[in-house]
Amino acid sequence: MKITFALGMSGLVLSLAQVCMGADTLTQVTTAQLDRAIPTRAGSNGCASAADQSECAINDNAAKAITNAMAKYNVKQRGEIVALISLMAYESASWQYNTNHFPGRPGQGTRAMLMYNFIHTYAQALYPDKVAGSSANSESTDVLNGVRGLVLNNNDSFGAAFWYLTTVAKEYHGNANKLRSGNIDDFKAYVEGGVHTTWDDQRAQIWKSVDAALY
Repeated sequence: MKITFALGMSGLVLSLAQVCMGADTLTQVTTAQLDRAIPTRAGSNGCASAADQSECAINDNAAKAITNAMAKYNVKQRGEIVALISLMAYESASWQYNTNHFPGRPGQGTRAMLMYNFIHTYAQALYPDKVAGSSANSESTDVLNGVRGLVLNNNDSFGAAFWYLTTVAKEYHGNANKLRSGNIDDFKAYVEGGVHTTWDDQRAQIWKSVDAALY
């Protein structure tokens, strides 16, 4: 009787542990989740009010591309996914822009607004037969924008943030002490120490909205 009870309790503990672990991992991001997080891009007319509709993406397209990127780069931890979506939503003005408009820097883009040196490395990794030479910003504007153009399709553009995390800032990926689920301080640390850019209240508000939606 005691043995049976002990085995039953062990199974219960294991099941609870699996549920808890599952809560911190995701296998996909849905359109419904993004609609809650970024309501301005909800529905088929989500880009109707965008300043640049040619670059804008609605949540349905974003969700598919983000889910593809999660699988491609093996990013499953909820905290990492919330962080990357929040980062991209901020940098692209909620999927409105795919290239840098302010001040209009040649070669800078994707939903993560990667600088050209990273764009070049990313494009070269994906399309080695199409990208040659150095990543120097001294290249002509046409060359910079041409390389950037290779990675502006939905999958590559939304995938850029995932590539950056797992390749450039890989110390933040799969680290039990970084980008933990529900931890805004970890996201702030990634923005400042991993992406090397500035933190502000808008980043915090976007993260809170995404974090609340991705359950």
